[in-house]
Amino acid sequence: MDELRIENLHKSFGSLALFEGLSFCIEPSTYVCLLGPSGCGKTTLMRIIAGLDQPDSGHVYIGGNRANDLPSHARDVGLAFQNYALYPHLSVRQNLEFPLLAPIRRGQYARALIDQRVAAIASKLKIELLLEKAVNQLSGGQQQRVALGRALIRHPRVLLLDEPVTHLDARLRHEMRAELKLIHREMGTTTIHVTHDQQEALAVADTIVVIKDGKIEQIGAPLSLYHEPETAFVAGFLGDPPMSLVAAQLIERSGTRLLEIDGVPVEIPRHLAAAAPASSPELLLGLRPRHVELVAEGEAGAIAATVYLHEMVGRDLQISLRVASDIVRYRTRIPRGVNIGDRLHLRLKLDGARLFDRRTGKALRPNRTV
Repeated sequence: MDELRIENLHKSFGSLALFEGLSFCIEPSTYVCLLGPSGCGKTTLMRIIAGLDQPDSGHVYIGGNRANDLPSHARDVGLAFQNYALYPHLSVRQNLEFPLLAPIRRGQYARALIDQRVAAIASKLKIELLLEKAVNQLSGGQQQRVALGRALIRHPRVLLLDEPVTHLDARLRHEMRAELKLIHREMGTTTIHVTHDQQEALAVADTIVVIKDGKIEQIGAPLSLYHEPETAFVAGFLGDPPMSLVAAQLIERSGTRLLEIDGVPVEIPRHLAAAAPASSPELLLGLRPRHVELVAEGEAGAIAATVYLHEMVGRDLQISLRVASDIVRYRTRIPRGVNIGDRLHLRLKLDGARLFDRRTGKALRPNRTV
């Protein structure tokens, strides 16, 4: 079984400690996205799994076997680089053949098997008509397919994809994401896909590993992370748009718990009141656009806001509103003329909203200790 397990991994670059005891396990045949902002350690982790970099300590297990002491070529992983890394002096066919003909594997594959593998992978990736072309004659999308084919042709136990669609235009990115998922479904290879694009991760992954500053924030299925973020970072990073995070303070008036946002008291539903412990009055309120409505000045619960940005997102008008030092997103399909700097008023509907401890960033739920 092609399980991948990372155990107590440590990695530093000079005085920068990137990984400090990183551990997680990927089930066989799973499509996993390592998701996080630039510099969080995604690519370094992938390179350690591939054997291109070494950890300071800790273990990498592939299929139950410790891989730390194995050279990259012996780990049985396929790697598709972000910049494709194709051989420009070779044809598409020769690029695909190369992993089977490399000096370190010379004689392991019969010519008939090589031809069979090339034909099969070219057919799967729809590049049969490109086999005799030079790679510098190909479009970006075609080069990406060749790079993917080269990584897959040895039928590796683990496939590593480093930002595989970053250089493609929007239409090709959408198409390639669908094809990556289809290929995974057909081949069943345990796949690790590195990306900073949360929409990409939500589209293709069975499991998402969200990383920040070398630490795992949350691991889970896409919908689980979207609906139940465990930290404010995950809430503010995942989703289209991600949650708006607004500073709030828990107050009590006449025995009733309220949230105070920019000086305005807001009633909160019972589940949020139960989640907010008295020991942590400084909170972050996580809001989706559906939790926000625009109202007239002076209405009950109205919070003053300033238009920070407005843009069309598909058929929706999205207005980003500044409340104190925070940004709240509102969406509507009703045309509305607004300008940056306009003063509007919003009211919050908090069923389904989330609370986070402002100090720790941890999600607050009923009976959960901060």
